[in-house]
Amino acid sequence: MSGSGYLWTQTEPNDAPVGAAVSPARLARTLSRHSTTTAPATTVAPPTTTVVPRMPDPAFALLPEVPDAGIGPGASGDVVLMFEQRMKDVQLDPGPVDGVFDEQTRYAVETVEKIAGLPRVGRIGPAERLYLMAFKFPKPRVGRQREAKRVEIDLDRQILTVYHHHLVALVTTTSTGSGEHFCGGNDGCQWAVTPPGKFAFTWRYPGWRKGKLGRLYNPVYFNGGIAVHGYSSVPTEPASHGCARIPMHIAEYFPGLVERGDPIYVAGTPAEREAVTPSAPSPTTTPSTTASPTTAPPPTSTTSTVPPATTTTTVPPTTSTVPPSTVPSPTTTVAL
Repeated sequence: MSGSGYLWTQTEPNDAPVGAAVSPARLARTLSRHSTTTAPATTVAPPTTTVVPRMPDPAFALLPEVPDAGIGPGASGDVVLMFEQRMKDVQLDPGPVDGVFDEQTRYAVETVEKIAGLPRVGRIGPAERLYLMAFKFPKPRVGRQREAKRVEIDLDRQILTVYHHHLVALVTTTSTGSGEHFCGGNDGCQWAVTPPGKFAFTWRYPGWRKGKLGRLYNPVYFNGGIAVHGYSSVPTEPASHGCARIPMHIAEYFPGLVERGDPIYVAGTPAEREAVTPSAPSPTTTPSTTASPTTAPPPTSTTSTVPPATTTTTVPPTTSTVPPSTVPSPTTTVAL
């Protein structure tokens, strides 16, 4: 060492030569550039894409063979029990696993047929058996930014899927808006449509709720007056006034699967029906079109003749705009 200055022992561009004295100020500047404790000038941003866990499909399961005509409502025994157990294992909820093919079992079978794209007959035939053995969950209808807990309604296949932690917790048949024109609701005459989009669950009503268009069981609302609710009839096709009907045994616990604010996606194409234009009433018959003056009876007749206008007047058909009865009846009342 020479003098009283500090020695810098490595030569770098624009630095002092080896052995030259370095001033404290320059040393401080150099150390600030090479210090390992100084934060880097640039920060690596985290990836912008979210990695969604892959949802595993159920393992293969061998199921007993069924006749070509299939098995349906009224059947019972070990074969039915095995299919019920399989449907329960893949989150379809066939009701009690008791070996009895009842309405709850039929709804689960219809869900299988909707997922697989099979005819919706509600019977376990060879095609339903094969699909259940190598069952595949329906693919999510929303993108990679989807939430881990959510509900999806597929308007095209008429199924409703509940996801918890990105895994399927329930798949069930549903029946959404029929696309028909109706009157009698809170908003007057309108079309029975379940609009697609992203919504969130808001409020719910425990038990039966009576509305102008019928009664809803355990409704959970997500888009104004549109709700997921139980109903005694869930057809395989769109049939409601806009709500998403689900089977009654699933509506018993569905409100416990979702919370206020949980997202719900409605995807697909809403049902449409052709507008029906009412026919014009027939014109009223008048005496000038039904009787000719040359063929009229002579005025000397002593029989009193009632004027034709009082007997041939046609009353136009009465158009009823009274809303449907609010008493639940699967054959006459359609719920929301």
